[in-house]
Formats: sequence, structure tokens, C-alpha cells
Amino acid sequence: MTKTENRLGGVLGKLGSLRPRLGTRTVLEISILGLVVVLAIVFRVLRVRWGAYLDGYDPLFQYRVTEYVVKNGYAAWFSWHDTLSWWPMGRDIAQSSFPAMPFTAAFFYQVLRAAGVEVTLINVCLYFPVFMGAVTCVAMYFLGKEFGGRSVGLLAAFFMAVSKAFISRTFMGFFDLENVGIFSILVISLFFIRSIDKEKGFKERVAYAVGSGLFLGYLFAAWGAARYMVGLLLLFMIASVVTRLYERNYLISYGLTMGIGFLIAVFVPKLGFSYLTSIENAMVLFVVLALVVYEGVKDKIETRRLLTFMGVLVVVLIVGLFALQTLGVIKPLGGKFWRVIDPRRSTVNALYESVGEHRRASWTSFFGNFGLTLIFGIFATYICLTEMTDRRLYAALFFLTGVYFAGTMTRLGLILSIPASLMAGFGLERLVTPFIQLSRKGQVDRRSRRRGVVYPVSRELSVVFILFVLVGTLPTLWGAMEASARPVDIVTSHVPILLGDGTYPQDWLQTLSWMRENLPEDAIVVSWWDQGYWIETMANRTTLADGATMKRRQINNIANIMMSNRTTSLSILEDYGATHIVVFQTNYNPDDPRNEWPFGYNAIWGRMVEIAGLEISDFIDQDGYKQRFLDSTLAHLMSVQPGPGFTLVFNSQYSFVLLYEINYGAA
Repeated sequence: MTKTENRLGGVLGKLGSLRPRLGTRTVLEISILGLVVVLAIVFRVLRVRWGAYLDGYDPLFQYRVTEYVVKNGYAAWFSWHDTLSWWPMGRDIAQSSFPAMPFTAAFFYQVLRAAGVEVTLINVCLYFPVFMGAVTCVAMYFLGKEFGGRSVGLLAAFFMAVSKAFISRTFMGFFDLENVGIFSILVISLFFIRSIDKEKGFKERVAYAVGSGLFLGYLFAAWGAARYMVGLLLLFMIASVVTRLYERNYLISYGLTMGIGFLIAVFVPKLGFSYLTSIENAMVLFVVLALVVYEGVKDKIETRRLLTFMGVLVVVLIVGLFALQTLGVIKPLGGKFWRVIDPRRSTVNALYESVGEHRRASWTSFFGNFGLTLIFGIFATYICLTEMTDRRLYAALFFLTGVYFAGTMTRLGLILSIPASLMAGFGLERLVTPFIQLSRKGQVDRRSRRRGVVYPVSRELSVVFILFVLVGTLPTLWGAMEASARPVDIVTSHVPILLGDGTYPQDWLQTLSWMRENLPEDAIVVSWWDQGYWIETMANRTTLADGATMKRRQINNIANIMMSNRTTSLSILEDYGATHIVVFQTNYNPDDPRNEWPFGYNAIWGRMVEIAGLEISDFIDQDGYKQRFLDSTLAHLMSVQPGPGFTLVFNSQYSFVLLYEINYGAA
């Protein structure tokens, strides 16, 4: 018996020796990271108190595509022609959308079901953004750790968790491309930085470069903002040559990353092989070619002749690039992307300007989204540029380009959340570390003073400074919490005003439910493009336009339907065979527009006029609405005085949403 016990004790002892031995610091680090993840999750699920709904417009399209993939299989997505949207032409889904988001969510759902977890697809889509937000914070920790150590990693993860710009795209219900797009950009950065680390072995660097390329390919299949990542990596390669940080392993890592990414991109139906002929991708190929030539001749000719040769080669490549663009072989950047690069370029596209997230960011919204993280980031960028390494060069370029593009388009503030969090973590760590050391020691030795490690200030002043910095981050937390607690758009019916009983208007939910239960299945509903996805997904009825805004002419026709007189509108509606039209108004007052609420079509009709190609001065002046506006179909429908041809069939609780049946014979 004793012998058996001894053997058993020996086995248990060996098993015990296999346990990972975690030091106190590691346990503390894991605990803090765990708290950051919990904080990220809590901030993103606060809206659940208003109900579990998909938010915005695009998330409903992504859910509808995911549902189709789950029911019909992944292969069916490639041949799906959707007849519920953009009537009568319909929409070729594979040629007009990205597959990564719905495929990933469908895969998650199927894995959970296979594991025996009783979960619905809608719940997976509701909480998928929360999951990706938390995972992205963990990935940010590793990027920060790679950049400046454990403390920087934890601080960067914290700033990412509470970033208002990032939360706005990863809270519960916001099931959209950015969920996987931001995660991919972050992981590409992490893997690429590791792939150029000369302290790692060759095989390890290649493995990271392959991983970076795979995630770049995933990003190509997920989000149009992959162009930004292509540009950032290209800019880094050029800057590394200019700053003389370039080494041969950079070319290997860059070539593998871009090669694998492009290989995947050509199999994405929306992109295809022609995507490689865009000017930014052609520049990638030209830069790789130039570096390959450089590596081949640098050891064979003297330095002066090498510089002359490379200068001539660069000029030839640039001239060749623009020559190919002039000949039509290479596609130039589209107007939207040029406008991001050069915001001084005016646009005559009223439809583009009507999308709020396409507008320039104001300083108020800019600072409201990022707060002191911008100040810390600027400080960190200064350090990076004065104490430059390859990692710091990449981070500085990431931050500076992120700030620039976020200023030119509101939506791109989301991309800035990555470098802003990273640089804020690094900047804050460098800023407070000397004062923390001083507050612990209480005095500074002469050697530290001579080296300038800390400033000769008192211990008490150091503690006050640290507290001041920490208090300065509180507005960022409050802003993030306030944004997280707001109800989703569908819950408020886009009327964010609390009623007397502490609830929000449910007019759109009521209308969509009524449409689903009462309208014929072959009904064709006309609305402004904003609500198209709602009608398609929640009411399961056909629409003329939605948030894809893919056919400008059709949206122009809808604008003319709204802003023309009844006779003209009915003629256009009959051409489409439309059966119903819905309008959204809030306190419409034809006698005094200044007393109207700034929501609904009564607030955006001016954009409709511009998109229709009409003159706003024909509809309103300083005295109020002109007769042309009062004669418009929209004005009659909002005032519930439609006239012959339109019959009100549903009036929501507060009359914010009005649904009319179209009777062509009665006109």
C-alpha cells in the first residue's frame, strides 16, 4: 500500500511540475487585462436595457446576408441575386458586398450550434460586435507590449476599451464590417512589426509575414478601408528607405504580406483581378520592383553610382506609373478617396454629402471622441520621431495618417482609434513613469539628475501630477459611457426624445411590424434610402433603394417623387409599379418651419431637392415655405392631405411614420 502511494505521489508531483509557474507580476498583468476586457464588454452591452435590436441601417443588411448564408450555404452567396432590394433591377450581392463579415458570423453560429449551445442567429449577430470589441482590446495589448512593454500594452488596451470612436462601432447590435475590419488592421500591424524584427529567426519572421498577409487578405474580403492599410504599409517602406532604417528582411516581409493579401483579394468577387490595377496597388508592385533591383545591384557598384542608378530608376517608375494611368491601364483613385486625401476638393455629389459620416470632423467632435488621448499621442509621436526605430516609425506614421484622415472624414475616426490608443498608452507611460519612480523613492540621486531621468520635484508634487493626469482621462470615460448608454436608432424611431413615461417613440417598430403582417408579399414600398434596409429586413418587403446607395439615378428618381407635384410623382411611381409609399415626419409645420423638430423628412428634404437636381431657393426663403414646396408630394403626405392617388393605411402612434397605399386609378 505504501509503495502504491509513493508511486501515486510521484506521478502527482510530476503533473504538478507541469503547471505554468506564474509570477506575481504576471498574475497582476493578467488580472488587469481581464478587468480591461470586462470593462470593454460592459461598455458595449449597456444599451441592452432598451432592448436587443440591431442598430443603424447597414447591420440589418449584414444580418440578412448572414441569415441567407446559414440557410443556403456559403457557396450560394456567390450567385445570390437579391430581388427584395433596388427594385426592379435587384442587387447582385457578391458583386456589391464583402463576404468576410457574414461568413465569419455564420461560422461562429454553426460552431456554437455544433457544440450544443442553444443560440439563435440574431443573438449571435447582436453580441458578435461585443465579442470582437473585447478581442480587439486583447490584440491591442499585444501590439502595445511589442511597442513599449507590458505597461504600454495594458494602457493601450484600456484606451481601446473606452475609445468612444471604437465603441460606436462595436457596441451590442452594431453588426457591421468594422467589427472585423479594425481587428484585422490591428493584427496586420502586430504581425508585420514582428516579421521585420531582426532579433527573431528567419523562419519566425516568415511565419509572421505569412500571418500578416493572411489577415490582409481577410481585410480585403471584409472592408473597403483595406486601401488604408495598403497605403500605410507602402508609406512605411518608403519612409524606412528615406530614414535609412531599411533592411533586406523588410522586403521579404513586405513582399510576402502584400503578395498573399493580393492573392486572396483577386478571389473576392467585388474586387477581382482588376483591383490590382488601381494606382495604389500598382505603386506597391513598383516599390517592390525597385527594392528587388536595389538588393541585386547594391553590392556590385559603388555607393555614388548606386544612388544615381536608383534615382534614375525611381524617376522611370514614376513616369511609367503615370503613363500607364494616362493610357487607362492603371485605374486612378475614385473621387471619394481623392476627397479623403485632399479635402479641399469640392464635390458636386449631393448624395455623397447627404451621408453624415462622410463629412469633415469638427474639432468639437474630434476632441469629444478622443480627449486627452490625442495629447498623449502627440507627445508619443514626438518621442518616436526623435528616438526613431522601425517600430516607432511605423507607429508615428500610423498616428499621423490616422489623425489626418479622421479630420477629412468623420467615419475614419474609427481607424484613428487604433494608433490613438497605442500612442496614448506609450505617451502616458513615458510621461508618468519618472514621477511614479519619484513618488516611490521620495528623492532623486545625483546620477539620475545628471542623466535627466527625473525632474527634481518633490514627492508630493509628483503624486499631484499623476492624479491630475488620471483625472484628465475621466471625461473620456464619461463620454464613452454616455455614448454606450444611448438607445439604438430603431428603438427611438430616430426621434431621441424621452416621453413623459420615460420611453422613446416606437413609431418605426410599429410601422415595420404592421407592414410585415399586413402588406401583400409582392408589395413594393417607396421610402427614402435611409430606411431601405429596415423595410427589407424587418418588414421583408421590396424597396427601391437602401443604404448601399449603389444606383444614384434611382435615388435621384425617389427625390423627384418626394419633391415633385402629385401628377409627376404618380407618373414616376407607376413606372416602378410601386404599391406603397412611406414618409417620416416630426412635428411638420407648414406655417412655421422653425417650430419643426430636426428629425425626419421635414429635416432632410433640402438634401432631396439637391439630389433631384432642383434649386433650394424655389422651395423656401426667409419667410418660410414657398408654394412649390407646399405643392410637393412630400408636403401633402406629411400633412396627411395626400389628395387623389394616395390612401393612408397606417398611422403610427405619434404620427411620425405614415404609410400610404398608391391608387393610380383614383388620380
